[in-house]
Amino acid sequence: MKRLSAILVITLSLATTVAYPVHAAEISEDTAGLISMTCGGIQLQLKNLQKNDSKMRVFLGAKYEFILNGLMTNLNLRLVKNHVATDDLASLQSTFSSERDFFRYAFTDYSKSLDILIAADCKSDPYNFYDQLELTRTRREAVRASYLRLKDVLNLHREGVIGLKENL
Repeated sequence: MKRLSAILVITLSLATTVAYPVHAAEISEDTAGLISMTCGGIQLQLKNLQKNDSKMRVFLGAKYEFILNGLMTNLNLRLVKNHVATDDLASLQSTFSSERDFFRYAFTDYSKSLDILIAADCKSDPYNFYDQLELTRTRREAVRASYLRLKDVLNLHREGVIGLKENL
């Protein structure tokens, strides 16, 4: 497991390193100048985003934990004890658990990237700032995609519970 984590970190580091030259060439000197001139406002907006995202992560993390351990797991245990077939619901529980773990990982990755972005000197080095901004956007999109997948699993689970209720 530690080896897999190390490989993942190295792969992400290489992907980040390769991405920088490509992104730096994409912005014009005018855009770089605009980033430099508005650096203070950009940094303030990023700090507000960080604060709001952290609150949302805590809120969603607590909700996901309750849904998994307080609802899904308890329901499936009761169904097993009562000899009711629950393959679909058990599978959805497993999927939700895995996706919740990915959400946690993706948010941590995004949060670290956002920390680096906030610490970056956008005034004197707007090109590297832009590179980090693009990387942070990509990582934030991974968090959003995971959130949407969790939402889809919850909708499927809800439909499964309603179907179970109708069949009992």
